[in-house]
Amino acid sequence: MSKSILIVDDCATTRRLVGLYMKQEGYALVQAENGLEALEKLARSPVDLIITDMNMPQMDGVALTRSLKQDQTLGSIPVLMLTSEDADNERKNGLAAGAAAYLTKPISHDRLVQEVRRLLGSAA
Repeated sequence: MSKSILIVDDCATTRRLVGLYMKQEGYALVQAENGLEALEKLARSPVDLIITDMNMPQMDGVALTRSLKQDQTLGSIPVLMLTSEDADNERKNGLAAGAAAYLTKPISHDRLVQEVRRLLGSAA
């Protein structure tokens, strides 16, 4: 059974691109436009990894990550922040919230796949 990834980003183009990269590697996908929608989808179907943007309406990536890490059921899911925010304080905020990794856009296919595999401990 393939591992599943939730992609959370308010930009449809980013969701499509990251989704394409992950599909090429054999991962199953779930997508959400913001943190609130992500939590709703996670309540119905848990995933193995979450890739989230930082800046989104309604619930941003930092709030989503904090919420996940406080949940006994969802807290063990690794979170990869993939954002255009490259300032050190933003990186620190993302990691302090509980993100396992913090990458900046634009991201290459190879770099993203490498980090996903590291976080999942294996291939799809």
